[in-house]
Amino acid sequence: MRRLLAGIALAALPALVIACGSDSSGDDGGDKPGQITVKMFDNSFKPNEITVKAGSKVTFSLPNVGILPHNMHIASERGVYRESPWMSETIGGGQTTKLAWDVPATPGKYLFRCDVHEAEMTGTLTVE
Repeated sequence: MRRLLAGIALAALPALVIACGSDSSGDDGGDKPGQITVKMFDNSFKPNEITVKAGSKVTFSLPNVGILPHNMHIASERGVYRESPWMSETIGGGQTTKLAWDVPATPGKYLFRCDVHEAEMTGTLTVE
């Protein structure tokens, strides 16, 4: 009986590993195509490195799972935040907001941050 249970457990292991895997897109299996969930913690984003397709449209779902207020602000192509219109509203803990982004057609890296915690709460969007 023990061998049978051990065999079943070993057979199920690969499925469990695959189900628990993740990628850098932020897709946790519940996101729809074009939608990426980025959790805002005190004081970090998860994930903080995301890859998106050039010329696509992405909507970030932004749950604030921390206590402090947070937002997501994507810098301009030149890396300047004050030039960029890509900014979510600032929300309190336990709230969720969204940010729609028309991904530029030009591949490259785009920085993002929380304006409230700009020094430590940062990330990178890679456009391919």
